[in-house]
Amino acid sequence: MGDITREITYFEYCGEINTEKVLSLARERCGKLGIKKVVVASETGRSALKALEIFHGMNIEMIVVTHYPASTWGPKGDIPIGLMRKEYSKIREKLLEKGVKIIQGTRPFSPPSRHINWEYPTPEGIIDKILEIFGAGTKIAIEVALMATDAGEVDEGEEIISCAGTYKGLDTALVVKTAYSMNFFKNFEVKEIIAKPRCRVKELPEYKFKNWKGDLNKYYEWKMEKSE
Repeated sequence: MGDITREITYFEYCGEINTEKVLSLARERCGKLGIKKVVVASETGRSALKALEIFHGMNIEMIVVTHYPASTWGPKGDIPIGLMRKEYSKIREKLLEKGVKIIQGTRPFSPPSRHINWEYPTPEGIIDKILEIFGAGTKIAIEVALMATDAGEVDEGEEIISCAGTYKGLDTALVVKTAYSMNFFKNFEVKEIIAKPRCRVKELPEYKFKNWKGDLNKYYEWKMEKSE
């Protein structure tokens, strides 16, 4: 096979505003390459639900990689994250009913050794910061592909599409040849970039940064349900 020319989409902003476009582009690339598995990073299940909608009618196996139960900051108070939390039981049940695999595990670039001292330059922390040069979405897309492989939902050496984002939502999609995390340097490959932002968020909290865009109101729906 000779040289290949494929389009890459570069977004002006990071964040949730790009979710639907990222998934539409990922769907299109699945069709072109015959890819049968898509990994989606999703802390609350909302990106995963949108992926179900976009990939409807395709013979695609969806694997959602979620955060351990925790919380993150937001403009209207903390937002619970982690699909295994009770706040997201309805979303979780819907995903499982549709055959989605949900994985929660240790992040390979943020293992216990890194948290002895967050500023201490552990090898995993160095990898994490280097990948962040390409944007949080790129880093997380690589990380969740490794986690899905470690969990046995993706075979080592399999070509998949991995989607992730910055803070909330999706803004990055990659075609990767994945590997077990222990074989990251030996076997992992980023084969194609489908979409990513041209910028990256450099200040926290992310939602206040000029290069992040998205609708965060939906991430507080759990509060409304709780009050009913």
